[in-house]
Amino acid sequence: MTNAAHLGGGYAESTPDPGPTIAALLQAARPGSPSSRLVVVGGPPGVGKTAVARAILALCPNTFLLDKDQTASGFILDAAALRGDAPAAAYGTPHYWQKLRPLEYASALSAACANLVGTRQVLLVGGFGPELGADDLWEGLAANIAPAALRVLHLNPPPLEIWRARMVSRGSRADAPYFARLARALGNLPVWAGAVCISTNGPLHSVVQRALNALG
Repeated sequence: MTNAAHLGGGYAESTPDPGPTIAALLQAARPGSPSSRLVVVGGPPGVGKTAVARAILALCPNTFLLDKDQTASGFILDAAALRGDAPAAAYGTPHYWQKLRPLEYASALSAACANLVGTRQVLLVGGFGPELGADDLWEGLAANIAPAALRVLHLNPPPLEIWRARMVSRGSRADAPYFARLARALGNLPVWAGAVCISTNGPLHSVVQRALNALG
């Protein structure tokens, strides 16, 4: 399995094109059972999405976890290599935004929807980047998975130095000026008004508790 902490970069220097991914996500969404729930855990890298989701998985019975980075990261890097793109640019090319990212996210969502059965809660972890502020995506997704419920949790980044330290501790690139560019590109993206924004400034257990409170 590819270690998502060491993935190729390029995002901070790219020109985002969320349209193809939004279209692919809406096409991939399928109705779930009336008592099931899809919980999207989004936010920039290094804020603790996977750690929070794994804690919820351990605490909440009948919960299923899909981490987009773990399911698709190897595919993205292999596809970039086939085109001759270096790992450092794997997530920054127009080809990624127009062709690979839609597959990356839609395949994870398709698997998540297939597991919306009975009373199951499905956690789908992924950054979602510029798609976070697309009202038509989240409103359409809620309609397309109905009668299953949708909840979107956005993990806000902590203060810059704490965020950078977390990136370093997980083995991600956090050198200057790269991290400053990444923070500018991802730290203040618009987020759908229907999402619950959660502070990650504090120990993991406190962030998990905030997430559990948001989930009711």
